[in-house]
Amino acid sequence: MDKVRHGPAWPFLAPAVFAGAVVLYAVAVPLGLSRVEAAAQVAAGIDLDTSTRPVPFALLAIRLAQFIPLGDAPFRANLASAILAAVAIALLGRLCVEVVALLRPPSNARQASHDFLHEPFAAVGAAFAAALCLGTFAVGSTAGSAAATLVVVAAGLLAAFALFRDSGNRAAGLGLAALSGLAGGVDPIAGPLLWPPLLGLSFLALRKGSRWPLLVPLCFVAVWGASALASVAAASGGLSLARLLATFGATAVHSGSTLPATALELCDELGVVGSILAAIGIFVLATRAALIAAWLILTVVTSLFFAHSPQHSSLFLEPTRAALPAATFVAGIFVSAGLLHVAGKLGRARMAAALALAVILVFSPAMDGGQGRWLPRSDPAMHLLDIALARTEIRSVVFPGTVEMDGLFRLAHSLALRPDLAISKHGRHSP
Repeated sequence: MDKVRHGPAWPFLAPAVFAGAVVLYAVAVPLGLSRVEAAAQVAAGIDLDTSTRPVPFALLAIRLAQFIPLGDAPFRANLASAILAAVAIALLGRLCVEVVALLRPPSNARQASHDFLHEPFAAVGAAFAAALCLGTFAVGSTAGSAAATLVVVAAGLLAAFALFRDSGNRAAGLGLAALSGLAGGVDPIAGPLLWPPLLGLSFLALRKGSRWPLLVPLCFVAVWGASALASVAAASGGLSLARLLATFGATAVHSGSTLPATALELCDELGVVGSILAAIGIFVLATRAALIAAWLILTVVTSLFFAHSPQHSSLFLEPTRAALPAATFVAGIFVSAGLLHVAGKLGRARMAAALALAVILVFSPAMDGGQGRWLPRSDPAMHLLDIALARTEIRSVVFPGTVEMDGLFRLAHSLALRPDLAISKHGRHSP
């Protein structure tokens, strides 16, 4: 009997998932600005201005993407989101394979390395099913800060899972503290998902005698302060305590949508097969690792609670788009556990069963929207901007009137399309 190797399970899975996700999203990236509300995000990324979008991580990625010699500025911003979303999907695949490895038989059981060859099918199938859900796919193929949020959330979940396995893991503990600080400084959604496990696991590790929790407050404050100060510095505004604490107050923003409604939307995106496997996965994890299952269920509920933002608040429109994809990510973990359990019950046919279930699982979300995701799309946002600029007099002070038009005019200013125009938030068109 072959010996089962120790160490990380399937170390090349995450790079392979990243490569596939990059191709998946890059093919669907529109040649231009596909969403009007993303104009302010692209403009802020080009100018590195956090006045309207205080998410330096996402803006820095958009800014760096402008040096890629492909397409125009909106296309490069979309490409930055595609790369960030692919990183998040790769982290999800890594997390799924760690979870399914947790469900292996005890080390003293009779087992060989070929007994676990169906594990990567469960992890890859769950990762790509989450990637093809409508909410996640929209985040990955169009510009916005939501893709950066998914990277922070996925990395934080991976660090928290490592701490659940080993509470004395110093690197994972400080990494989770740093990611929690980054989430608190720049994003109103990732914070509530990462802070509870950080507090609980730090307290648990401290009781077991670990010393790394003593450095958690310092690491959290240092990263949060650095990201918040970077946001203030880029915003060309004065430094104020209210601005530094604004992102913490944003964690209470939600539309009041009921949890059953958002849960049904999540099930609809996963498809029937994915929803059934997720339910099985919840039961399997609850019986094998109750604490981890409770943490993941709490994360799903929290994500669904923030799944919709009020339409009148443009400041939180972009970050809140990551709430439902974050819930999809965690549901994907349950899906991988359920798929592994069902395939494992078939004995020698588990390899074929895992492959068949993974294919069905991936194609079920992909059929929701069909090939329209990859077809060339028109660019109504830039067309609307062209009309607005053509009708604006030379050397005018422009009052956009709406949040969407304000973002479009800011994008035009960033691209130097009409340098003679000045944007005002008060008054109307004036020569």
